[in-house]
Amino acid sequence: MRRRAAAIGAGALVAIAGALGSARGAGPSALASGAEPLRLGVPGAANSGVSLAALGSSVVVTWAARAGSATDVYAAWSRDGGASFETPVRVNDAPGDARVSGEQAPRVALAGSVRVVWESSQGGNAVVRTATRPSGAAAFGASASVHPEGLTGARGWASLAADENGAAHVAWLDGRGDAPAGEAAAASAQGARRMGHGGRQDLFQASLWPDGTRSETRIATDVCFCCKTAVAAGPDGSVYVAWRHIYKPNLRDIAVARSSDGGRTFAAPVRVSEDGWAIDACPDDGPSLAVDAKGVLHVAWPTRVSEAGKGVFYSRSTDGGRSFAPRARVDETQGGAGHPQLAAAGERVFVVWDEATGGARRALLRSVEASGAWPPRMDAAAALSTGPASYPAVAASAAATLAAWTETDPAGSFVRVKRLER
Repeated sequence: MRRRAAAIGAGALVAIAGALGSARGAGPSALASGAEPLRLGVPGAANSGVSLAALGSSVVVTWAARAGSATDVYAAWSRDGGASFETPVRVNDAPGDARVSGEQAPRVALAGSVRVVWESSQGGNAVVRTATRPSGAAAFGASASVHPEGLTGARGWASLAADENGAAHVAWLDGRGDAPAGEAAAASAQGARRMGHGGRQDLFQASLWPDGTRSETRIATDVCFCCKTAVAAGPDGSVYVAWRHIYKPNLRDIAVARSSDGGRTFAAPVRVSEDGWAIDACPDDGPSLAVDAKGVLHVAWPTRVSEAGKGVFYSRSTDGGRSFAPRARVDETQGGAGHPQLAAAGERVFVVWDEATGGARRALLRSVEASGAWPPRMDAAAALSTGPASYPAVAASAAATLAAWTETDPAGSFVRVKRLER
C-alpha cells in the first residue's frame, strides 16, 4: 500500500467544477444539477466509507481504500470551499490497520487542524484511533487511541465532531463491560436475543482538548450493537450524542444525551421518537446530528416503516435536546431508505440518504427548513448519483453544500464528491 499511496502523486490533484449558477434560495433539484461529480479513489483498491467536514473555506474528504487484506484511510483537503482538492494523503501511520464497513466509516472534523478517527484491528484488538494534520502541514501526525489501551471486548461505530474551542468529541460503542467468556455463556437467552448476539456494548464519549488533556464518559449501557453513533457540538459549548437505544421490552429507538460542560458529563438520555421498532437483531443503521448557528439541534434517523423496510425521518429540538418535535418523513419510498446524514447551513438543513431503486441503491439529497412552523417545509428530493451508490455524506462550507457517496461500477468502487452552490 505504500507504493499505491505514492502512485497517487500530483496526478491525483482533483478539482470540482465551480460554477453551477447562482442557485441561492433554490431547492435541491436546482442545486444538484450541473457538472459531473468528482471521482476520488486509490487505484487498484476498493474505495468506500466517505465522510466530509467543512469550516469556512476549508473542506476535507476522507475515505478508506482496501487492497487485499489491507485497508488504509485517506484524506483530501480543499482550501477554497470545495472548488479544488489537494493530493490525498494517508491518515493511518500503521499501514493497512484500518477496519471499515458500511456503518463504520472513518470520520473527519475540522477545527483549525484536520482530525480523523477510524476503527483499527491492531494486535487483534478492536480499537478506535485518531490522527491530526495541522493546517499547512504536509502529512498527518502519529496516531493514538481515543480510549485507554489494552481494553477487552470489541469497539467501533465511532463519530466525531469539533467545537469552536478546538476540542474534538468522539463517541463510540465499547464492549469493555461485556461479561467474561464463562459468564457470557451462562447469560439468559432473552439477553442474547435482545442484543442480536451474545455480547454487550456500552456508549462512550471522549473529549480531546487542544492542550493534550482528555476526558471520558460512559453515557449509556447495553445499547443497540452495530448502529453508527452521532455527535455534534453547539455554539454554546453543548455537546450532543445520539445512538440507537434498547427500550423495554425490545424497541430500538433513537436517544440523545446532552452535555452542558463541554463533554465532561452528560444528562439522562431523551428519546427522540417512539417508533415502536422491535427487532431481535441489529438494524445496522444509526442516527445523524447537527447543531445550527442558533443552537437548534437537528436529527435524522432510519426506522422500520413496512415489511419492505426502513424510512428516513427528521426532527429538531429548540430546547437543548430536552424535547423533540414529532417526526417528519424525509424519503418517499415504500420502505427502502436508510443511512442518513445531515448538515445545517443557515436557514436550511440538508439531509442525504440512500434508497433501493431498480435493484440497486442510489444517493439522494433533500433540503429542509431549519426553523419555522412544524412540520417543516421540504424541497423536492434530488438524486445525486446516476450509478449504484450508497452511504452518502454531507457538509456545508461557507458558500456551498458538499455531498459525497460511495459509487460502484464494473471496475470497482470509488468515491464521488459533488459541490452544490447555495
